[in-house]
Amino acid sequence: MRELAWDRRDAAESFGAAPRRSLVTHVEDVLRKALIEGRLEPGTRLVTRELADSLGMSITPVREALVRFVASGVLTAEPSQSFRVPTLGVAQYSEICEVRKAVEGLAAANAAVRISAAEINEMEALLTRYLEAKSASDPHLALTVNKEFRFVVYTAASMPTLLAVIEMLWLKAGPGFNYLYPEEARRVTEHANYDDLLAAMRERDPNAARAAIERAITDGSKRVLDAIARREGSSSAA
Repeated sequence: MRELAWDRRDAAESFGAAPRRSLVTHVEDVLRKALIEGRLEPGTRLVTRELADSLGMSITPVREALVRFVASGVLTAEPSQSFRVPTLGVAQYSEICEVRKAVEGLAAANAAVRISAAEINEMEALLTRYLEAKSASDPHLALTVNKEFRFVVYTAASMPTLLAVIEMLWLKAGPGFNYLYPEEARRVTEHANYDDLLAAMRERDPNAARAAIERAITDGSKRVLDAIARREGSSSAA
């Protein structure tokens, strides 16, 4: 397997100076953001000392945060004070996607009857930014804005427990989002599933909202699963 490490430039972009709050919480927050936004590819190795140096803090809070992610199944522990982003197989990723469709569909259905006009306007603006990022072949920005778009919906459902479950699933699925975008730039002017989702929100239609989210997950997961299958095929042939 190709050895991946988190480039220090990526770390510099994602890690800022720790604020005046729990250092462990700060590390968790920046790692959570990097995972959900797909900045950490499957197989990426995270070295405790390097992360601590990037954050300008001691090893202890960094190690504690990483251990917490191991306990929740988001990362795996390795020798020499290092950790790794798991490389999921087809069966594992497929299971996560099926669960995501159930819980994110539930959130979308509830959001359709609770979302505010201001939140719908926010979704419209984010969709424009998302399409621009895809057209510019900027995968990290596209992933960031995509996450913001989707979590406007999930937050609008006003179900904190469900929101926490969705976030945990995105932490596990997020590294696979790297497979979603082609390297070549191409002009993108629409997103059928997201257009349908916005229409469902405007019409307060929970069934249509659920269906749009489920299609979005199905379409995205197909591209990721195809990439995983190719990777597994290459590994077995090696």
